[in-house]
Amino acid sequence: MTTTILKSMTTTPETSESTIKLGIAVTPEEKRQIYHFRYQTYIEEMSKNITGADHVNELLHDELDEWALLLYVKKNEEVIATARVNIGALTDFPAKLVDILSLNLFQRCYIQNDNPKFSYCAKLMVAPPHRSSPALYLLIAKCYELSVDHQVEFGYTACNFHLLRLYEQMGFHRYKENFYDSGYGLLSPIVLAVNDIQHLRTVHSPLFRAARKRKEVNTQVVEAFHEKITKDSPIVNSQIVTEEELWFIVCNFLQHPPTEVITILHGLSETEAKKFIHSCGSIVQCNTGDIITNQGEISYSYDILLTGKLKSLTFHHPIKEYTISGQHFGANGLTEHNKHTEDIKAVDAVEILVLSGMAFPRFFHSHPDIAHKIVRTLSNLR
Repeated sequence: MTTTILKSMTTTPETSESTIKLGIAVTPEEKRQIYHFRYQTYIEEMSKNITGADHVNELLHDELDEWALLLYVKKNEEVIATARVNIGALTDFPAKLVDILSLNLFQRCYIQNDNPKFSYCAKLMVAPPHRSSPALYLLIAKCYELSVDHQVEFGYTACNFHLLRLYEQMGFHRYKENFYDSGYGLLSPIVLAVNDIQHLRTVHSPLFRAARKRKEVNTQVVEAFHEKITKDSPIVNSQIVTEEELWFIVCNFLQHPPTEVITILHGLSETEAKKFIHSCGSIVQCNTGDIITNQGEISYSYDILLTGKLKSLTFHHPIKEYTISGQHFGANGLTEHNKHTEDIKAVDAVEILVLSGMAFPRFFHSHPDIAHKIVRTLSNLR
């Protein structure tokens, strides 16, 4: 129950995209290719320990696949990306999923429709060498198109923290507390208001290309969504908050200049640090008991404790705790793909700053001087 885009581990440029094609799996063989691709991604690449994985045949699938639309992107007949979309009424989805995503919460946004349809997109992933290809956009755009075609108002998914910036740029909103899914880790539920074309424009979503061509869009549900769900939310959307606002928020949490207490920012000017945090960071709230890192899994972010207290469940003698605002915890997933060496749990409510390894390559391209300083600092911390 997660979405993952693997960071490319190769510098080989993408070749001609004329051979890339998007499709919906129909035959058993096409579906098997997708299940195997999932296994390669989650089990082999990300070292996830997922219950129900078929290790003999190297396949990964579950009950939602039985009635889902299984999307794939192929290049030269090889699956390089996939996503799963389930579209149905509330009663079509498993009760556990309805509860986890709080789908009943959104019933309040409808004025007349007593039995609205929802869409749930999951198992979205792209192979490492193809992150620079159109594959991701093709999948997301198709999910959006299917939602529009089925008159869906809200589309849902859940993602790990390092992907929040990506999905918020697509136009998704965080709206409730995180949940833990065994094998996939701590996930943030997110929702796309399909008819909120203004928001897609505001965050420069690539979906705006298709959305702006739509005619006679009913925004009543969108207005109710913002009034009843997002209006008073304390969640900081990475694509809406300004550079100055984010810096102010982080300063308030730390009670000190971030360049003084966050080690990775040492050597940066305040202007450089602001730019870096705004380009790569997301502020995430975690509740008491949330397990934030899992031993043995690959890290895709560099995480900073802003407020609260964390505790290692792996190291007991002596007890290892994280209590200092500005302290780094977990493995470096910003510039490298290291494995976490401990399970880390929130002792109380915490706020963390997640610096995404997914966002860093683009930042490196646009601000190489700042990025090189960060890489040097991290190298010296080894």
